[in-house]
Amino acid sequence: MLISFNPLTSHSYLSEQSIQLIIEENKTALTKVQKGSTEHSTSLGWFDLEKSIPLDILKQINKLADYVNGISSVMIVIGIGGSNRGAMSALQVLGRNTQSPTTLYFAGDSLSNQQLLDAIDLIHSQEITLNVIAKDFNTLEPGITFRILREEMKKKYGNDYRTRIIVTGSYGSGQLYEMATKYHYHFLPFPAEIGGRFSVLSSVALFPLKVSGVDIDSMIEGAKDMREELTTTPLISNSAVMYAASRYLLLQQGIKMESLVTFEPDLKEFGRWWVQLFGESEGKTDEVLFPLSFSFSEDLHALGQWIQMGPKNVLETHLITYYDTKDTIIKDSIEKDGFDYLTNKNFKDLNTIVQKAALKAHTEEGVPSFTIETANPLNEKTLGSLYWFFLFSVYASCTIMDVNPFNQEGVELYKKNMYSSLGKQIR
Repeated sequence: MLISFNPLTSHSYLSEQSIQLIIEENKTALTKVQKGSTEHSTSLGWFDLEKSIPLDILKQINKLADYVNGISSVMIVIGIGGSNRGAMSALQVLGRNTQSPTTLYFAGDSLSNQQLLDAIDLIHSQEITLNVIAKDFNTLEPGITFRILREEMKKKYGNDYRTRIIVTGSYGSGQLYEMATKYHYHFLPFPAEIGGRFSVLSSVALFPLKVSGVDIDSMIEGAKDMREELTTTPLISNSAVMYAASRYLLLQQGIKMESLVTFEPDLKEFGRWWVQLFGESEGKTDEVLFPLSFSFSEDLHALGQWIQMGPKNVLETHLITYYDTKDTIIKDSIEKDGFDYLTNKNFKDLNTIVQKAALKAHTEEGVPSFTIETANPLNEKTLGSLYWFFLFSVYASCTIMDVNPFNQEGVELYKKNMYSSLGKQIR
């Protein structure tokens, strides 16, 4: 089993029988989910990895990445939300072991003038390529950032600026494909059947990751292995389905929030990716868990008191996965610092001890807690399997909740208000 799920640390809230009952009550719908054959089939491009990243697109990604590495020291990735969180989260985990002549800088995910000026400074001082990513090229933040940085590229490179722009977007009028065709930019397709928050295993994230030197083939392999496991394991013992059912049961008992708890600082961006995935997918009803992410042990010293003795309305989901690192034995010190009790212990064991101690303390105080644990250390394959696990989990969870996991009408409403204030005509 690549990823295991244990809900029974929340034994005062759940039982094995109650979880099995929810799965049985939703068996017909969950069986369709497991086959990827539901009324949402036009949004399931991520489900089949041969569709999300077909061989011809993978070859195109590899070729373009080699091209970018040959001409640039920095690639500025312009995108927001699902268009950049996948790449940001994977790069934070995998980046220290990559070798590439090109570093990534992320822009277009805010309206900060300072962030924009930082990107402009890079254009002035470095050899630059731009990768702008948008499924719907109407979003303000990346759209206006692309315009301003594009003009700076023209000043520096003249007509050759266009050879340094790669757009990842949709086909059709008013989209990035139209601009790419008209102005001769490089083009990568944003798969039509994949929404932004489900796009991490497509060209959207895999192209910038390939540029930065990440082994994307291993990521894809890990995702395929996870897909095989979750689509063939019976529902009643399926880790992702059990996770979805257990979350639903706690929601019915008054739990209001879920925090994904990680124990490697490099997983902070992964936590943000997870927050968007669950928040945008499930947040269409007032009966839904609010997603958060905590990074322990740091956040234990900021929020541990609230979690342990505050209102019992938050679920902790401990994501247990660590790097495969060399031993770091704590040596004796002639300075008496009060930490002699740790002499000769392995520093890398301390993280595990903290995780178990926090879990024990919180559950003893009545905090519902789950554990999700990877069988293998953090690497490309493990990360790929984690992405697919959570993509499938939220699909199953939304099915149990009877909400559409793939739309986001609330986001569109705020955009209409913003466009109205800025004077844009809404068609």
